[in-house]
Amino acid sequence: MTTLTSSATFSVGDAATATEQLAIVILPAVAAASGEGRLIHPTLGTYDYARAPDQWTNMDADAIIAPTWASTRTLGGAANTLWQGKLRDVEVVERWNADGGLSMTVDQLRMLVSHWTNPPDPAVARVKWYPSYVNGNGYEVAMVSLASGGGEGITLNHVIFNEAGYVNFDVELRLRILGKL
Repeated sequence: MTTLTSSATFSVGDAATATEQLAIVILPAVAAASGEGRLIHPTLGTYDYARAPDQWTNMDADAIIAPTWASTRTLGGAANTLWQGKLRDVEVVERWNADGGLSMTVDQLRMLVSHWTNPPDPAVARVKWYPSYVNGNGYEVAMVSLASGGGEGITLNHVIFNEAGYVNFDVELRLRILGKL
């Protein structure tokens, strides 16, 4: 954290001299999008997405952290609490849509499956994720789920294997943010 200081003196009538301090948080500029996305697995290595997702949730210039809400019933009604969320509360969803027929290459799906089905021990190492299609930040993540075909699990068909080499289903990847790099 960098501290900037500034001082000035000016007169207000014949009032006594007073000193005031004010802390202002200055956020960095948003890093420009410069890629398709990247996963770095501690044992499988680096994978640069062949195609960026069509949609994503809870990510912009940085993670979008929703406030946390809790409510409990009381004799007179309810006690409600609302407080600021934490980075570890954020779940990001990346979606590749098959609008127009194809969502991604089979190779990209296989790499996502490989990263998802081989989770590292989070006490030892974590998957690093760079959503370079939207910002320049990096995050440590847990790959929570991967699905193709609109349901749970990985749906495959003959088009994927025999004809096009492309996935003709929507693909959805869920990532839980564990920390920021």
